[in-house]
Amino acid sequence: MENGEHQSPTALARWILRESLFGSLATLGEHGYPYASLVGVAPMPDGSPILLLSNLARHTANIRRERKVSLLLVQKSQGDPLAAARLTVMGKIEEQDKNAARARYLARHPEAAKYAEFADFGFWRIAVESGHLVATFGKIVSLDAKELLGLGALKWPRQG
Repeated sequence: MENGEHQSPTALARWILRESLFGSLATLGEHGYPYASLVGVAPMPDGSPILLLSNLARHTANIRRERKVSLLLVQKSQGDPLAAARLTVMGKIEEQDKNAARARYLARHPEAAKYAEFADFGFWRIAVESGHLVATFGKIVSLDAKELLGLGALKWPRQG
């Protein structure tokens, strides 16, 4: 999907949210600093991202203290990664029942079947509250949960 003039920001943001395989999860670290880590991502039917996280990981310890997180997702690109569209979603993360998330996650990340059943791994869902899309120069927009998860419509703001 290209960032063409005819495409709405919601369509692009929804596509990135549903097609991204990996993202950077930002949590609040123990000493108040942001902590970012690379995580695998898969969408639930409504578009909410789910993650498979180890209880041994620092980001999991962080989210047990503070549920507010951000997740940076980047559009697949052959060229300059900084020219690709990127979406940051913000929301609260919550543990997800393994049965509800396993099939969706493993369909995107079959290699994770090796450790998905380990006792220290669990599925987590981000309840999206808002997002920030940087599509191209001059095409930057904030989106709410309804727009990101498929219930709203928004056109690119007029320039000038």
